[in-house]
Amino acid sequence: MAYMLSTPLLLLTQFLALMVPFLEGKATAKVPAVIVFGDSSVDAGNNNQIPTIVRSNFEPYGRDFEGGRATGRFSNGRIPTDFISEAFGLGPTVPAYLDPSYNISDFAIGVSFASAGTGYDNVTSDVLQTPTQKGGAPPDDLQASSGGEGGSPPANPSVQELEEQSMKRLSLSADVARVPPAVCLNAVGPSCLGGLQLFWAFVPLWKELGYYKEYQNKLRAYLGEQKANETLTKALYVMSLGTNDFLENYYTLPKRRSHYNIDQYQVLLIGIAKKFFKSLYGLGARKISLGGLPPMGCLPLERTTNVKGGNECVQSYNVVAMNFNDKLRDLVEEVNKEMPGVRMVFANPYPILMEIVQKPSLYVQYNQTAQALMGNVGFGCEVKRTLIIRFKLGNGNMDTNRDEHVPD
Repeated sequence: MAYMLSTPLLLLTQFLALMVPFLEGKATAKVPAVIVFGDSSVDAGNNNQIPTIVRSNFEPYGRDFEGGRATGRFSNGRIPTDFISEAFGLGPTVPAYLDPSYNISDFAIGVSFASAGTGYDNVTSDVLQTPTQKGGAPPDDLQASSGGEGGSPPANPSVQELEEQSMKRLSLSADVARVPPAVCLNAVGPSCLGGLQLFWAFVPLWKELGYYKEYQNKLRAYLGEQKANETLTKALYVMSLGTNDFLENYYTLPKRRSHYNIDQYQVLLIGIAKKFFKSLYGLGARKISLGGLPPMGCLPLERTTNVKGGNECVQSYNVVAMNFNDKLRDLVEEVNKEMPGVRMVFANPYPILMEIVQKPSLYVQYNQTAQALMGNVGFGCEVKRTLIIRFKLGNGNMDTNRDEHVPD
């Protein structure tokens, strides 16, 4: 059985999971800014500004955002970090750092460096990139953990692997008939689809940190050294990522699987995360909310491709998510003990989202059409002025009668 879960509801549950720990700690009056790192769950539009087709700047995204605009948020409206900012009495949205329509006066109270498709592992952000798209190497303090074994840079996936994976991720529904029969990703230039250039590029986590360092300099020039340092120390740092490391990297391409079993890979990611936190701590961060993994085996894409399992949740993926969340929780306790003055909390969205999947009637008005809708979510391509990826529901029509699925 499948269920139709609304984007606003999913975002609200993630928002509550992120907010509750700090609300309980009565820290609401001491947060001058919200600073965000992560993937598509908190990308406010950074991917719009980099050479990639992994964007959400088209309908139906943004249909409930102010003005009905698709801003690059992977949502019908605002995302969790926007609500967090508003709850702390800051702006109603947290802008994307790479968006040229904003400047340091906007970023002084909130900024997102997040990029859809990225993960803890540097290899994750390289999964669908060609060699000419590599954005350089991570800094020395992150290289050993995010690179290959022995601290060497990760090897690029082969062209054949990239082609096979691209077609696998595109071939998800009957709507894929409109996708050209071949995807070309050559080893010396950008990829192409139907004769059009396209790029699968993401901002890796170490680069997000690099942007943050750049932001610090701009903030000090804008606010002055003392006020800027106070803002950076008292700001709430929100992190939300990890799903791509497993679904788009470990379970998709053989590189990591050939060197690590799933438990060992989780340990590798925890090591990368800890190095990142140490770097962030050294740059002044003291209040950090770390988001855990959702029941990723129940994501629409995973259920759609789980044909042999009757399009049910992939339980093995959910077990991995729970195990990794346990490791993240232990890491949070470790960081709080080892780094003086830091207050890090673990925000776990798994229980709430799993309850929604298992007991949908508590959250949404279940409708029989929901089964067809959720059961056929997939990718389709349309070539208009530019190439875009469109999410299709069921027979390709967007769900317009949301009142049948969303409670008042």
